[in-house]
Amino acid sequence: MRLYLDENIPVLLCQVLRTHGVDCLTTQQATNHGRSDEQQLIFATAEARALFTFNHKDFLPLVNQWHRTNRSYAGLILSKELPLAELLRRFRRFLHEHQHTNLINQTFWLSA
Repeated sequence: MRLYLDENIPVLLCQVLRTHGVDCLTTQQATNHGRSDEQQLIFATAEARALFTFNHKDFLPLVNQWHRTNRSYAGLILSKELPLAELLRRFRRFLHEHQHTNLINQTFWLSA
């Protein structure tokens, strides 16, 4: 699985996910800090990376707009802001459940 973490996600999460075999890139590592949500989604899609963010209020309408205009994206994973340990627990479960899932044009919530 290839992930792109939005700028509001702790960088440490990416480092830990890499130890679990996830190809992970942060907004900071990509030098995309401060770019618009749409620019972030365009970048993630160009890099074939599902975007992970806490910002559901902006990204859900954006991907819905992309659906209506037949634009494709590499996937969207959403979560409310949680402590790092809980995010890791939920990601481990998500990775186990979706290791063979095609994330393209799909939106997921990290669930408890």
